Amino acid sequence: MGSMNVEKVREDFPITNEVVYLNVANHSPSSRPVQDAIRGFLEDWGRLARHGDMRVEEACRSFARLIGAHPCEVAGQPNTSAGLTMVAEALPLKRGMNVVTNDLENPANVYPWLAQRRKGIEVRIIKGEKGAVGIEDVERTVDDRTGALAISHVQWLTGARSDLGAIAEIVHEHGASLVVDGIQSTGSLLVDIRRDDIDFLACGSYKWLLGPSGAGFLYVREELIEDLEPPFIGYRAVEGHSLEEPRLKGTAQRLELGEPSYLSFVGTGAAIDVILDVGPITIEKRVLKLSGLLFESLPGLGVEIASPSDEGLRSGVVSFTTEDDRGLYETLTQVGFIISLRSAGIRVSPDFYNTEDEVERFIEHVRKLIH
Repeated sequence: MGSMNVEKVREDFPITNEVVYLNVANHSPSSRPVQDAIRGFLEDWGRLARHGDMRVEEACRSFARLIGAHPCEVAGQPNTSAGLTMVAEALPLKRGMNVVTNDLENPANVYPWLAQRRKGIEVRIIKGEKGAVGIEDVERTVDDRTGALAISHVQWLTGARSDLGAIAEIVHEHGASLVVDGIQSTGSLLVDIRRDDIDFLACGSYKWLLGPSGAGFLYVREELIEDLEPPFIGYRAVEGHSLEEPRLKGTAQRLELGEPSYLSFVGTGAAIDVILDVGPITIEKRVLKLSGLLFESLPGLGVEIASPSDEGLRSGVVSFTTEDDRGLYETLTQVGFIISLRSAGIRVSPDFYNTEDEVERFIEHVRKLIH
C-alpha cells in the first residue's frame, strides 16, 4: 500500500483506546489478527487439526518474504538470542581468528561471541561514539583474521541505525561474515538482505514484528548453509530418521532443533502478514515521520537526546535524558504514556499505529513536566 488509513489500523490494536503506547522497542501490543490466529489454532487443537509444523513453515515463509530471502534460507528459532548463539557456534571459526562486536550491543549479541574465547578466538570490541558505531572504526578493527562481525541493525538503547551495506563491504573484503541482530528494525524499517549483503540475521517475534514471545527467525545466506556445523542436532534438522550419521537438511532448517512454540509462531505469522499487507516501505516512512517529530521538538525542551540526530542514522527508537529521568518516566506512565526507562534515558518507540497527535501530546507533557 502506498498510503495507510491510520484510524482503520488502530481498530486492530485495542490498546490504542486505553493508553498512548510508545514502547514497541520493549514489547509489541496485542492485536486482533494475532489474537484471532491464536484462538483459531487453539480451537483446531481440540479437533486434532492444528497442523503445527505447517504453521511454523508458513510463518517462516512470511518472514522470508518480509526481508527478501528465499524460504530455504530461513530457520525458526525460539528467539533472537538462540539464533545468534546458533550462528556463533555453527560458524567454522578456528583458533587464532577473531570476531568483532561493539559496546553498544544488547547482551544477546555479545555473550555468544564472548563464549568463543574458549575456542581460542579473540573478541574485538569497537567502542561506539555518540551512540553509533563508526564505519572508520569498523575498517580499523576488521582484518584478514576476522571470522565474523556482529552488529545490530538498530541499537537497542540509542536507536542508531547501522549502514549495513557499507559494513558488509568491509567485512567481505576480508573474507568474514556479517551477522546482524535485527530485532529492533525488522517490522519497522525496510530490511533487505540482498541490498545490504547480509550473511546472517536473527530476529525475535515480540517487538516490531508484533507477535507474542517465543518465536524467532534466523536468516542464513544460501551459499553458507552447507558450511555450518550446528552444535546441536534435533529432529527438525535432519532428512529422515536414521541410526547412522544424521544427514542434515540442505536448508537453514539444519539449525532448528525440536518442536517449537506453535502458538507463538501462529501469532507471529499473523502479525507479519499484517505488516506485509500494510507494506514495509509504508511502515518505515510512517515510523520515521513519527520519530522525526521527537527529534524536531525534544531539543527545544532542554533535554539531551542520546540518539543520533543524523537522519541517516535514525530509526523508530528515540532516547533522551533529563535531570530526573526516573521521576519523569513515572509521571508520564501515570498519565497514560507507555514508554521505557533504560540506561540511556527515557526510550520512546512509536509504530505505524500511532498518530501525530499522540506524539505531540507526549512532547507537550514532557514540556510541562520539566519546566
